[in-house]
Amino acid sequence: MEFDRENGHSLDELIQNLAETVAWCASRPRPWSPFATFRSADIAPEFGCTSRKSWVQSVADERRRAFGGSKITYQKYHSFHGRLLAFFPDESLACGVANAETQGFFTDSNEPPWDTWVAYLYENHEVNYLVSWVPHSMVRTVDGGIRVIPEECVGWVDERCPQLAAAVAQGMELAKKSN
Repeated sequence: MEFDRENGHSLDELIQNLAETVAWCASRPRPWSPFATFRSADIAPEFGCTSRKSWVQSVADERRRAFGGSKITYQKYHSFHGRLLAFFPDESLACGVANAETQGFFTDSNEPPWDTWVAYLYENHEVNYLVSWVPHSMVRTVDGGIRVIPEECVGWVDERCPQLAAAVAQGMELAKKSN
């Protein structure tokens, strides 16, 4: 699967960022409060970014700095359970109902919290989306939020983007073998 790397992340960047996102979310205090736990001030998106990719990349860069600048390998976190989520910002009507349903996991514009951001993927001008990671213990809550969003701008990657899910699974297998 090929993506526009100028406007979005590559599959390799997604795989690396996923390992770091899983590690970051695993380090958050529990019990998890969707609003407070996954919007850490120390990795908040950089304001003034010129593109969605750079906005997401600012979070990934700050997360990596918080880990001491070293990349986290997928090998260490391959068994940490959760699901990938796709948010299509151009499709959002910002109704706010998912925010209430998920106790603040989603914003009023249906955006997932930045601690969970993995990559911004740009397939073409009409298909581009934010990929985030949802820890297993939050899947039921997030699923409830997905079901109440009338415009269906959020969905599980394995259901909404099956080709991406297959490419990520293959990429993770390769990452496991190379580490």
